[in-house]
Amino acid sequence: MAKFVKWVEAGSDEWLEDVAVRSLDSRLQPVMHYVPLAAKHPERDIENVHQMRVWARRAAAAMSLYEELLPKRRRKWINSQLKAIRRAANDARDDDVFLQRLAGDTEHAAAARPLLDKVQRHRQDSQRSIVELWEDLFELDRFPRRCAKMLRQVRLRGEAADAGPVRFGPWAASRIRPVMDAFFAAAGTDLSDLGAMHRFRIAGKKQRYAIELLAPASGESLRTQAYPALQNLQERLGKINDLASAQARLKRWLEQANGAQQAAYLQEMLIQEQRRLEERRSEFLAWWNARRKTELRQLLTLQPLNPDKT
Repeated sequence: MAKFVKWVEAGSDEWLEDVAVRSLDSRLQPVMHYVPLAAKHPERDIENVHQMRVWARRAAAAMSLYEELLPKRRRKWINSQLKAIRRAANDARDDDVFLQRLAGDTEHAAAARPLLDKVQRHRQDSQRSIVELWEDLFELDRFPRRCAKMLRQVRLRGEAADAGPVRFGPWAASRIRPVMDAFFAAAGTDLSDLGAMHRFRIAGKKQRYAIELLAPASGESLRTQAYPALQNLQERLGKINDLASAQARLKRWLEQANGAQQAAYLQEMLIQEQRRLEERRSEFLAWWNARRKTELRQLLTLQPLNPDKT
């Protein structure tokens, strides 16, 4: 089994373009690995669809971070395909999670069985989008070839190129600040609102992906202290998001319920999810206080390892 590492290893004094190529490749290779697996062998491991979506997000984050070094036309095309990959995985992943839940509900097997069959048919339909995407982008290596061409064209452009070569460390220090500012701006909104909480979660995800790419230019505490603290925050927000997503999914299935028994079963599940969602949200709002916010801000401050090297 292939093993992909989320951390990018680089020296603060390496040339930016060299690190950019290595970072982008480390995100695009997993996408190229998991999409064919998700398309051709969905029955072997449902994690393939999940990993396909996760690494597409990481790849998109790297593309955004190194945008100024990429050829515009190829960058736009690859970003568009990464978005399509994430979108193709969404329904399949939701179905996989729901199927696991239904299969494990032995207490209500009589009501769960017909619904399980129905969701399995929907999962088969959602698989078509993944297969079509694989046929379009990977069967003839269209996506890998264009990614390879883009990586050969990574370089500073315009006025930045005229100024001469750039070291990774100082550049990384300047790039993490806007991501951190966006994260704490989202943290300052009314998080009792689920929409604001979701936007905060997305900002935190971007912050986490940025750390994975930029940590080599900082002190070790960014990786060993700030990242785990941010990951803890993200896990709490992720559980709330999972419950909100499950609630929306149950409402859709409830609208399509076949008969009173199935409707009653789904309605009971929906009530349970709503109760759990409110409990999780209340717990989070009590946990995420001013002290934790201040501590996380301090941990996220980037300290270049080699500030004197340019």
